[in-house]
Formats: sequence, C-alpha cells, structure tokens
Amino acid sequence: MSSLRLSNVVWMAVFSLFGVGAMGADDIRELKLRDWEPKSMLVTKTTILEKPRFPVIDIHNHLGGGRQFLTPERVQRYLTEMDEAGVRTVVNLDGGWGDRLQETIEVLDKTHPTRFATFALVNFDGIDDDDWSEREASRLAEGFRQGAKGLKIDKRLGLRYRYKSGKLMPVDDPKLDAIWETCGKHQKPVVIHVSDPAAFFTPLDRFNERWHELNANPNWLFFGDQFPKREDILDQLHRVIERHPKTTFVNTHFGNNAEDLAAVGEKLDKYPNMLVDFDARISELGRAPYSARRFFVKYQDRILFGTDTTPRRDAFRIYYRFLETDDEYFNCAASHHLQGFWMIYGLYLPDEVLEKIYHKNAERVLGLTPRPDANAQAATTDPAGQVLRVRSTADFEITGDGKNEAWSKVEWQSLYRRNGAGLPLLEEPANRSRVKLLYSTQGLYVLLDGADKKLTATFDRDGAHLWEEDCFEVFLWPDEKQPNYFEYEISPLGFELPLLMSNQNGKLFRWQPWTFDEERQGIPRKVRKATSITGGPKQSGADISGWTAEVFLPYHLLQPLNNVSPKPGTTWRANFYRMDHDGGRTTAWSWAPVGRSFHEIQKFGTLTFE
Repeated sequence: MSSLRLSNVVWMAVFSLFGVGAMGADDIRELKLRDWEPKSMLVTKTTILEKPRFPVIDIHNHLGGGRQFLTPERVQRYLTEMDEAGVRTVVNLDGGWGDRLQETIEVLDKTHPTRFATFALVNFDGIDDDDWSEREASRLAEGFRQGAKGLKIDKRLGLRYRYKSGKLMPVDDPKLDAIWETCGKHQKPVVIHVSDPAAFFTPLDRFNERWHELNANPNWLFFGDQFPKREDILDQLHRVIERHPKTTFVNTHFGNNAEDLAAVGEKLDKYPNMLVDFDARISELGRAPYSARRFFVKYQDRILFGTDTTPRRDAFRIYYRFLETDDEYFNCAASHHLQGFWMIYGLYLPDEVLEKIYHKNAERVLGLTPRPDANAQAATTDPAGQVLRVRSTADFEITGDGKNEAWSKVEWQSLYRRNGAGLPLLEEPANRSRVKLLYSTQGLYVLLDGADKKLTATFDRDGAHLWEEDCFEVFLWPDEKQPNYFEYEISPLGFELPLLMSNQNGKLFRWQPWTFDEERQGIPRKVRKATSITGGPKQSGADISGWTAEVFLPYHLLQPLNNVSPKPGTTWRANFYRMDHDGGRTTAWSWAPVGRSFHEIQKFGTLTFE
C-alpha cells in the first residue's frame, strides 16, 4: 500500500472515531470560510471604561434628518446613550438642505443646544445644469445662515455621481470649486469621505483580507473597469485641498487611507488645512499599535474623534478602550461592525493627547468654546459657548443702517430667544435678532438688527435704565483673569448706557467710564453710534417692522480693562442680548446661552480676532 493511501486510511479512521464522516457534509475539512468563527485562546487583560477620561465630541455620526424621523423619542434615545457614555456633542452629518436641514437644526441643535451640531449636504441632482454650481453654493450658504456647522460629502463623489454622458464627476471637478470656496468664506469645515478601504478595490479572491465583509456586502466592492482606481480618487481629493487652502477639510476614516499611515502623514505635513478623523477605522489602526501611537502623538493637533455609528454606549466604549488602555488583542467589532478577523491593541495615549483628540481639536474646527471645567466629568452636559471670528477693517463712518461696504463681508450671527430659565428657544423669522462685528486699530464695530412690531422706547437721555424698554446690549470681557468687564446698551431712539462692571463672585458693581469724552490727541474716546427704523417713524409707540443699531466702541473707553487693544489671535469673552417690550410683555434674546442673569460671564461666548 502506498504512503498516500495509508495516510487516507488513517484520516478516515480518525474521523470515524470522532463520529465525523470523511466524505460527509460535516467534514471539518470542508468548512466554508464564511462559517469560520475562531475564538482566541489568548488570555489578556480586559479594561472596562464606561466613561472617557475627557468629554467627547463625536465629529462623525449619522442621526438622520427631518422632523418626521427625528422624533422626540428617538432624539431622547440618542441623548441617553450619549450621557451614559460621557459624550458631550455629536455631529450629525445627515442635515440635507432646504426645509429638511431647517427641521433637523430645529429638533436637534436648537432644542438641545451644545449636544448636537448638524452639517449640510449638497444636492448632486442636475449637475449637468449650467447654474448647478451657483445654485448649490447659494443654497449651502443659506444652510450655514440657518445654523449648519459644516458640509458633509460622501463617497458617491468620485464613485457614483455621473453626468448624463456617463462620465463620473471627479472629486476635483471645477464645478465644485464654488462649494469649497463657500465653506472657506463661511469658515465651515468640509467632512469628506472619498474612496474606501484598500481591500474594497482589489479582487474578491483568496487574497482579499476583507473577504468576509465583502462577501456579505458585494455592493461595497469597487474592483473592475467600471470603477476608477482608488489612488486616482485620493489624488483628486488632495488636489482640491491644495487648491483651496482657506477651506478646512476633515478627511474621514483616517485620511481615507488608514492602511498607509506614512502616506497620511505626508499629506498632513503638506496641507495645513487638512485634518483626519478615525471613525470606523480602529480596526485598521489597532492592528499596528506602535505605528499608530507614534502617529497620534506626532499629529495630536490634527486628529478628531469620530465613530460613524449611531450613538450606542458599547460602541463608544470600544473607542475609549482603544485610545486609553494598553489592552492587547481584543475584538473591536462592537465599535462599528466586523471589519476583518484580526484583533486590535490599545494605544495608551497620554492625557494631553487624549484631551485634544476627544474634544479640543473639534472645538477649534467647529468654532466651539473650550470650557474652563472641560476636564471634569460633571461638565459633559454643560453648555459650550459660541465662537465668533472677528475680521479686521479700516475705520469707517457710522450711519445706523449697516450700509457700509465693510459689513457686506461679514456674516450675521443669530441671537436666540430665551425662556424663563434663560435657555435658548426655537426662533421664528418674525422675531429675528442678530449681530455682526468688525474691529480696527482704534475700536470695535458692532451692528445689531432685530425685527419688531412696535417701538417701545420713552427714555430721552443717555444713562437711563434702558433695559426696561426696547434695547440691544453688548457685554465685553477682554480678560478672564480679572472680574471686570464692559456693558453697553442702546435704545431704538439712539440713547445709550455704557458701564464698567465687576462681578465679584456673583456680586455686581458698576460705574460709568470716566474717559467718556471726545477725541484727544487723535485717539477716539467717545462712542460713535446711530440707529435706524424700518417700517415706521422713529418715535415712541410707533408701529414698525424692525430697527438697527450701529456702534463704534473705542478701545480707550474700555480702560482699565486688560487685554485691550486686540491683535490677531487675541480672544475676548463676550455676549450680546436684546430686550423687547411689545404689549407689556418682555422678551429676551442672547447669543451665548446663560442662566437667568445676563451677567453669568463664565458662560459667555468667545471672540477670536483674526
């Protein structure tokens, strides 16, 4: 008997002994790859982290859009999972455009301020139209004015969107330039996903490391002549980033190239306007823990936390384990879904890196204010402030109507109506209240505008209790190290109340500035201001449609406050309010949410001078 035949006889005897027929359906040698579910025998440490070391902003999530889908019950489920996992804010990339975007912002961002940040989308229907670029750029700008915090682009760009001729629209199509420029102009980030994992662009054969995933989802395979090469799509994206240096691009899924950290690092070095998030890619990063850890430490200012997974505490906690622990060889499928049969390792990142990745980098990109108590777990659900970037200008004349050309280059910032506890409410166009800012070498320019039905103002002198009638209020706190700040009120009739304030542990002291006089030695020392009325006369009790106040506040008036005058990079804390008294009913608005008192300075927003 030959050795081969003897071997077969032995194997048949073994399988017969264990009750497995050598040629039967249960022959383990015929196990299909899709049924293989190996269980590791390796015994390693398991660390359970219910909450992260620092509050989290998830820059990449999909919550759905529109009022019909985002019911109060569904949104509450999101909030419950976020609270259980220590997540402060989730960015919803499903905002859409038009009415759907407005509804989404209302039920998420405005109903739950600081917990959600909604991004707009672009409508790629009609890309053959000559006016498509202008139409979508205009619609996107309106979305930003409605409150969208950025733009999301998904992987269909470069892979699916086609002209009528059948030609694919490339990522660097010139028709998209107006879109990228609009984001740069409004200082809103682009979160962009192009291509997909490298394995998705290779044949589905025995060499494909993501065989299980692609076998279950064959429409995720982009191999073949009908698809462009992955490298070409990435090159298109990088040309866009280079062509639009004033626009911030957050490249999803670790630069859309998590398998090649050296290539991602090269692009980060080359493009200062590029960042990455690592949503749904810890399966790739965690199998190369040494390289990944070095990368996270080196590029700690350019990496954002994201999950790409509808809020679920178990998913968040896998990310925390990956970032914070030195656990070895653990399954990360619960963070998204099974993306390979390998296990991952924790990066054990230092605190200074974790804090940036968990929330500080996202605060910078989204224009949110970092809070003094950001390290405290109890602060995870406190409101984060607003951020307003203030552009510089040459000095100009005050007219009261905001018609100067300088104002056309600045976007309006909304003030939000407050309830009895001081929290912002959903706003209606008929109750519009808003503000613009500019600064020069001499002082700060403020433009305030509000819709109104009746001019409720009887005070006929400066220094009166203007807050008891219709007025706008400006609060400026240039130096957080001291308790002193500046308050300015102006009525529709043009009367004013400037005050220097001190908040000593909640006790308020106030006095009028003593340098409140005319220009001296070429230095302006007096407020310049004017108001205008629309829809009626400028007289007490008149029926109107709105009013505008334009104010120039010279820096000299802000003495003896510190951190004055501002220079590029200077930050001040600030807030803006409006009071209206139509029909004996008092309504108030604020830019940054505070409590019952307008003087809760720790909750003010931030002005960043460019």
